[in-house]
Amino acid sequence: MKPTALRWIAAASALFSLASLEAARRPRYGGELRIETRGDGSTLIAGAVFESLVKFDAHGDPQPWLATSWTHDAARKRWIFAPRANVMMHNGAPWSPGAVEVPDDKPIDQILRELARNPITVRAEDGSTVGTGPFRVAHTEPGKSVTLAAHDGYWGGRPYLDSIQITTGRSLRDQAVDLEVGKADVVEIAPTQRRGNLYVSQPVELLALQFEDRVPAPTREAVALSIDRSAIYNVLLQKTGEISGALLPKWLTGYAFLFPAERNLARAKQLASGATLSFAYDHQDSLVRAIGERISVNASEAGITLRQAAGNADVKIIETQITSRDAWTSLEDLAAIFKMPLAGANLYESERALLADFKIVPLFHLPDARAMNGHVRNWPRLADVWIAP
Repeated sequence: MKPTALRWIAAASALFSLASLEAARRPRYGGELRIETRGDGSTLIAGAVFESLVKFDAHGDPQPWLATSWTHDAARKRWIFAPRANVMMHNGAPWSPGAVEVPDDKPIDQILRELARNPITVRAEDGSTVGTGPFRVAHTEPGKSVTLAAHDGYWGGRPYLDSIQITTGRSLRDQAVDLEVGKADVVEIAPTQRRGNLYVSQPVELLALQFEDRVPAPTREAVALSIDRSAIYNVLLQKTGEISGALLPKWLTGYAFLFPAERNLARAKQLASGATLSFAYDHQDSLVRAIGERISVNASEAGITLRQAAGNADVKIIETQITSRDAWTSLEDLAAIFKMPLAGANLYESERALLADFKIVPLFHLPDARAMNGHVRNWPRLADVWIAP
């Protein structure tokens, strides 16, 4: 064969390879994404199914969503929100509420926060709740799974995926096995995992102690001061996430450093009264179990005994997510989770008031870490996720 012909074949082969590579990078429609989670998947579901008049962007700034704009009325007594046109509900009915009016009886920032956390929903004839998001709820098995289907009439354009299967209540170990054998596409992992095709977010998970009211305040403070966060962070967490004495992470507020997180064993011994407390945490999570065991050792050094228990324990390790890019919204949600009143003239004072009596003791802020197979693209926003061939 002549050299010219060989060069032509080589060039054609290279062009074909480049075209194939470009096709693999191009988003494609179709397929089902299989997600597994330890919880009930409510955060994933809500974000994909329901929408609000406004939403917060990655910087925590309010942006138009189902409302395209807002302005005062002529008397400047009400805010008028203009609804987006051509929005269809999941049941096929148009969403056309007309202008949405909100009394101007509080700061606009607070009004926007309230609107952002209240999704637009309609009760269908069959009693189900439908929204306007890129996916609709197609099937539910309570406590087991939820299936979402693409909303073909979505105002923002049909999502790439045909459906999403969310399997709930799965331990980290079971999730890892299912990913390995090809039964799942996206699973939760311990934040310290370093291998595989990973997604690791900013620190958005709060790990904290929550005490029951019956535990005396000095004992709560003694336990808090006995904890060696640095040792746990360096050894067990392998320097993943952040040590914190604050409820909100520093990337969200910038003032987390103002809340102390240092160990003071001498002071803890002074406050301790030889108390014995029941202590609960998730034994199925190996990382949380190791942290709980280390906290028990730290407390014993101050003269307090923490005994493993289940149910209504005196103190327990809480894992919860930071819910919003808006700091006020996240703090309000945390206060609701911990069933504590929120008071204070500003964000810092409100957070300080929640922590004043040591009923809640923040420990760490950890990232949302997930492993996925190599075909998943554009995680984590489900409307943009697609599956490569």
